[in-house]
Amino acid sequence: MDEPAIPPVRVFGPTPESAEFRRNHYRVYDEDGFASSFATGPPGNATLASVSSHICAHFRGTGGTGYESKDLVVLLGPRIVAVVRSDAAGHPKVTTFED
Repeated sequence: MDEPAIPPVRVFGPTPESAEFRRNHYRVYDEDGFASSFATGPPGNATLASVSSHICAHFRGTGGTGYESKDLVVLLGPRIVAVVRSDAAGHPKVTTFED
């Protein structure tokens, strides 16, 4: 899976998302709002495991290169499917909510 581009300029406030986009993309949010998204269909074919792996690999990146070690929530459709938080040592800890 190719790594999606993380927006160089963050979008603050509501992000317009169609119902189809919400169904077909894992969406990642932090305290400031939308952080990134991952398509479940071609060419990315994202899975919760691949999204979690990407987030962990880029968890400490700063200045537009990652998630700046912030707590994150991952949604697919209307459901929260994962939460990523820092542990005591500052490493990402993923909790998933799969059925």
